[in-house]
Amino acid sequence: MPPIITEVWNAFLVHPLINLLVLADYFVHDFGLAVVIVTVAIRLALFPVFRAQVRSSRAMQELAPAMNDIKKKHGNDRAKLQQEQMKLYKERGINPVGGCLPMVVFFPVLFAMYAAFQQVGGLSGTHALTIQDLKDHVLWPFIPAPDLPPDATVSLAAHWIPWISNLAQPDHFFFVAFGGPGYIGILPIISALLQLVASIQALPRNPAQTDDPTQRTMQSMTYYLPLITVVFFKDLAAGVFIYYITTTIFQIIQQYFVMGWGQLPRFIPPLANIPTPADKTMRARERAAIVEAEQDMEEPLAMAASGRNASGGGGRRRGRRRKR
Repeated sequence: MPPIITEVWNAFLVHPLINLLVLADYFVHDFGLAVVIVTVAIRLALFPVFRAQVRSSRAMQELAPAMNDIKKKHGNDRAKLQQEQMKLYKERGINPVGGCLPMVVFFPVLFAMYAAFQQVGGLSGTHALTIQDLKDHVLWPFIPAPDLPPDATVSLAAHWIPWISNLAQPDHFFFVAFGGPGYIGILPIISALLQLVASIQALPRNPAQTDDPTQRTMQSMTYYLPLITVVFFKDLAAGVFIYYITTTIFQIIQQYFVMGWGQLPRFIPPLANIPTPADKTMRARERAAIVEAEQDMEEPLAMAASGRNASGGGGRRRGRRRKR
């Protein structure tokens, strides 16, 4: 990577993140808790963005029955299908790409968190930043540095996670990965399970029946992505998984209020008997979307039928006059 890109990357994301982590660690004296605090602060700061994403996802789910009706009617006319879909989006005030915006924020922060642990902890053969390095090149003047010798490094311990002494190292605790020599630790497994819960919760409780292969592929990925997380990212720094776990828990709570349980009751049946704040709103909006779509499709048919009746009635009246 060119030096100018690295400098910009550090200046705008990595070093501010290190400042926040060091500041939180100064008060709680536990780098694991510092990661949790900074993650919650980031989620709260970006709450409007993620709220818009959740609402966009919910709105798209509510439109699914209406969209399915449009596909049945105009499935053979691709241009007309897209025109009707965009018309429906416009009428309902929905941006179909609105759900992608948080990913533009989430992944840079995730990569910046990894880079922060890489620099502070000395991963991948890099030199771990000493207290003096932090003071000279990273920390802002008003951020208190750890009370350690200048040549010491920041303690990256999480005292409430006893099997990990350094959050810059991967969590390789107990589970032998099939087909490989490495280990999969507790944190990667927890993060994958929480990702699965959040993904299933994001699916509509009563999905519209569709033959769209894209929709089926996306639903299948709901179950595959957590496995990919465990297998391919198990060697990331343990601190990155603490960030991922915390932000996923935040997402699950947020979805509970905006989207309800989703399809979780399929796997945890008692949840079906527990109402959520989103249930009443979602049912009302789904009914409104279906009624609106049916009205849009019935209007042209009614106009055409009215024209035929007027034409046929005129012909019959003329015929009766001729019989007289």
